[in-house]
Amino acid sequence: MKKMMKNALLGSVIAVFFSACGHGPRIVIPSYTAPKEVAKLKRIETKDEFIAKGAYLAVWLNPDVSGAKKANPKLADMLIESVKSAITQTNFIALDPLGEEDGVALSMKVVSYDYKKEKNKESLYLQVTFTLSRGVDEFLVKTYDKHLVRSSADPSRLPTEDQLTAEAVKKIVKYFISDISPLKTYQMREFKPLPSELAAVTAYAKRKDYKGAISLMEAYDGEKDANYYYNLAILYEALASETEDIHYLKLAKKNYNKAILKGGGEDKTILDAKARFDKFYELLSKTKKVQKNNAALLKDRNSLIESSDSEYE
Repeated sequence: MKKMMKNALLGSVIAVFFSACGHGPRIVIPSYTAPKEVAKLKRIETKDEFIAKGAYLAVWLNPDVSGAKKANPKLADMLIESVKSAITQTNFIALDPLGEEDGVALSMKVVSYDYKKEKNKESLYLQVTFTLSRGVDEFLVKTYDKHLVRSSADPSRLPTEDQLTAEAVKKIVKYFISDISPLKTYQMREFKPLPSELAAVTAYAKRKDYKGAISLMEAYDGEKDANYYYNLAILYEALASETEDIHYLKLAKKNYNKAILKGGGEDKTILDAKARFDKFYELLSKTKKVQKNNAALLKDRNSLIESSDSEYE
């Protein structure tokens, strides 16, 4: 019986080993996740005569956080600064310094705040409602909450109330931002088998030297099949992800399409990677266009503020 169990275990280990060996080399590349409330983004878009080729995405952040002072004197500032930081990092939605009647306002309300501390344990519960509105039309109202518990045999090692509050705020704001903006994430890409002449490509890629890997690929004068174009596509995708350069994004798309034309349409690895890439292509293209329009908006707004300030000097 023991011998049978040993053989079965050995067999399972061998099966796992060969299963793992069935995969090609892999790299992790930056990517984007789509906003969960993508349908509502159209409501944030604003047309402007000063913005060429489209609209901008911008919100005015209401500094009056309802219910915050009663909960924690520092909570309002924490929420406002966290939202500003998160929106700036995604660089998808601009913070409009001027609140106008036809613009979009972002308001926050602290629904619940409860902090408790015992000898070796503390807990905090925070619930915040975020509202996006244009005039009286509240087109997105969502509530998020976070419950944190910390314990330690040494009470001095526990975070302060403000530290715990700041942690809860950061998590709640991230939930909200993921609903209205693409967020950077990471995805795995798997190489298909490479000719021996291109063995160094994966080593370059793992060092994030995507340009070096691409140079090796493009200097190759052997057979260029579906695997070749797919591997070249994921290298261009990795370079586009890292640099956020639309030029490299287009080259990645071109090579994915070549891989499909060469027979890659029958390969699940290639099809799955292309499907993920297509979503990334759409998101990054949209993001770069919006960023350009947002920059034009902020330039216009800042010039208005400077003109207004100069009048009072």
